[in-house]
Amino acid sequence: MGNNNGNQFRDDEILVLDQMRDGKWVKNIFPKIGGRLRLAHEENEQLSISTEIVRYDEAIAVVRATTTTMKGNFPGLGMSSIERDHSIAPAILELAETSAGGRPANGSDPGL
Repeated sequence: MGNNNGNQFRDDEILVLDQMRDGKWVKNIFPKIGGRLRLAHEENEQLSISTEIVRYDEAIAVVRATTTTMKGNFPGLGMSSIERDHSIAPAILELAETSAGGRPANGSDPGL
């Protein structure tokens, strides 16, 4: 399975961002939703994700997701706003939903 960069994610499933922290440039690695979902599917015979809109208006979207596996139900919240990134304004609901669905599937929960 190719390079796994020290974790279970493939190189094409991560995003590396250089960010300024305390006056120094540091690299931060973020798994993409596709990698999180791939791992969740590989580790579970059954997987479903349901979402519910908590808040949605022109400026902000908040979505609650529940990922259900044979190991139980795992909640996640996702938020997106045009204030944070104007370029995503047309897709704030989709971004919040994707974020909410990916959180329980990120591998940090021992149940997944």
